[in-house]
Amino acid sequence: MRYGKRGPGPSRGRVRQRRLLAAVCLGGLMALTACGGGGSGSDEPSDSGFTATAEPTPTETTAEPTPSDTETSEPAEEPTETPTEDTSSEDDSSSDDSSSDDSGSDSGSGSGDDVSSGVPRGQWSGTAQISVDFSDPGCGETSESYELPATLIISDPVGGEENSFNLSWASDSQTPAGAFGVSSALDATDTMDGEAVSVNYWTLSEDGSGGISGDLTDPGASEALALNLLFVPKPILPCSQYMVFPYGMATGTTLEGTVSEDSASLTLSGTSLDGTRSFRVEWS
Repeated sequence: MRYGKRGPGPSRGRVRQRRLLAAVCLGGLMALTACGGGGSGSDEPSDSGFTATAEPTPTETTAEPTPSDTETSEPAEEPTETPTEDTSSEDDSSSDDSSSDDSGSDSGSGSGDDVSSGVPRGQWSGTAQISVDFSDPGCGETSESYELPATLIISDPVGGEENSFNLSWASDSQTPAGAFGVSSALDATDTMDGEAVSVNYWTLSEDGSGGISGDLTDPGASEALALNLLFVPKPILPCSQYMVFPYGMATGTTLEGTVSEDSASLTLSGTSLDGTRSFRVEWS
């Protein structure tokens, strides 16, 4: 079957009309695009006819806004003044405490001072000059002199001692002639029956400036506890064969002297219990 060439007719006219209509529609759409996208700042036309109604891109509508300094930044910490505690009262109280402690320590300074006594506590060493007069019955009177190192110890009262301090003073050795020992009080226990033994030998006093004095008021002879002794020769035979023997000091024996933290000096004078020995001890 043969087909002939078709000439211009109604079909070609329709095609032209459709193209024209499409061009008109395309122009209208471009106008709509220009009106709807004018605020975007883009000079290029959109490739899609739905640009005017399309949802904004995620970068334009869903992106988190960049936090501004005022919206998201943490507020700067305002400087706050740390309250300072008022320690002046504490300092005052601590200074009061320290001053009271200092005053307490001052009252106990030196070699162990006691607040109830102005006599320093401690130990002092020196040399004693001892002179003794002998008057044994039937023998002529004689005198002897000795020189011995001696030590003085002053401490707190012992036991029921009524003095404001305890005094112990003796030659360093108790064996040679001229040796002596002085104790102001005794506080001990009897080794036989376990009973407490307390004797106040001396009545001591002080002047508050280091001066001391005393009187032997209880020799302790009746209790066989005489501790205040002088060791001097005693004849074994009448007026001969002497040997060193302890003589108890009698009531009325006295001592006096001065004691400071740096030095001490004492003088002891009295008689023996039997009255045959008189003595004087000077020590410094």
